[in-house]
Amino acid sequence: MSELEPVVLPVTVAASHLRACASALADAPDAELGDLVAVLGDVVASQRGLATACTELAGRLREGSDDGALSGAATVDVTALAEVLRAAATALGCSAEALDSGAPLARRIAETAGADTRL
Repeated sequence: MSELEPVVLPVTVAASHLRACASALADAPDAELGDLVAVLGDVVASQRGLATACTELAGRLREGSDDGALSGAATVDVTALAEVLRAAATALGCSAEALDSGAPLARRIAETAGADTRL
């Protein structure tokens, strides 16, 4: 039996899917405390992944600037965008850490009030 190859989506499809998932989380009508605990863990992991993605994109911009692939773009613009991506990566990392520090509180609240308590 062969192993399945990982699915690789074009970045535009992955970003669109991410936006749709975030919207679905924001509009979830029947959230329960037990779900909140699981959701927080997934959101933390997602934000860490987005921080890494922003860092990687900033690095690719820098490489494209260095190797001439972005020679048609103004260097100041490429540098500014790379800096914005690095700042966003830092902010996402800080947000992930803040949410992660709240996870024990969410677990305690769910244990106290009941995991099936609707929010």
